[in-house]
Amino acid sequence: MMKPIYFPFTYIPESVAKPLSQFLGRIIVFQPVSNNQPEALHQLEENGSIEIRVPYSEDEDRLVGCLKEFKQWGRLHHGEEASLKDIFKNGFSNKTFTSQIRTDILKNQEDEIFDPDPVFLSRLFLLMAQELDLQQSVIDQKLASSIDDELDLFTSMTGEEKILDPPKESLFKNDYGAYMTGSRIAAWFRLMKNSAEESAFLVTNSQAVSDEIADHKKGLEMVFSFEGICCDQPEAVIKEFVQYLTHLATTPWSGPDQISLPDFNSEAGRKLNFKLYILPEVDPVDVCNFFLKDEILSKRNENSWLNTLFGFFEV
Repeated sequence: MMKPIYFPFTYIPESVAKPLSQFLGRIIVFQPVSNNQPEALHQLEENGSIEIRVPYSEDEDRLVGCLKEFKQWGRLHHGEEASLKDIFKNGFSNKTFTSQIRTDILKNQEDEIFDPDPVFLSRLFLLMAQELDLQQSVIDQKLASSIDDELDLFTSMTGEEKILDPPKESLFKNDYGAYMTGSRIAAWFRLMKNSAEESAFLVTNSQAVSDEIADHKKGLEMVFSFEGICCDQPEAVIKEFVQYLTHLATTPWSGPDQISLPDFNSEAGRKLNFKLYILPEVDPVDVCNFFLKDEILSKRNENSWLNTLFGFFEV
């Protein structure tokens, strides 16, 4: 069954997960480790919005320990007042970061021989990115709540409804993918490479990520573009759309009119904009190899995906 995979993030806010799952069904969200996941993600999995996947299970305790030590290292090298974003950027942009892990972070484990491999470093990067995204999401939620309280107070005092300019919704449309975009994508695809058979349908709400993919993969072709489509789709329509996507991913591409789209619900309700692209004759493993600069291409078999699909949406 074709399921959407949220990329290149390991954290998805409730404000994104719920409307997107109403439109596409359960969303797969990859995790760098299984024992340090945000509680908010477990709640989203329990209510049926997402499905959590952990492609790698090795070195989990070491990774979580490195995360804690790295934050301490950041405070030591960049000061107590440094933001998590500064620590994150300065650490992973530093050419000596790998040796820093071996010395400062693992200084109490001299008896073990440990040289961080690319998968380990990618998972550590994604752990830090997840914490950064979660922190920003909490800040946005608090600011939105504060604005709601202010509007309620204004209405209770004046009896009038205050209109924000710009609208409140536009104040919190932060593009988390605009920060260290290339590094995020490469680290995430290294995680995905171990689960590339899961699905060939990747979705993102980051314009920066969308631009990065389009700039580097010139063969992208648009399948369709919708504006203001209703988020809440009937189960039957979602199943029909899954069949449509599966056909696109497993059949040679002959143009956008090769099969008809489902009859989407267009009634009143929360809306989203959605664009679907196809990368013909390039399967998910090939996409991973491209962004990881791995020269060995995947060997397709009858169970492999033929094409890769990218969905770009805005709630």
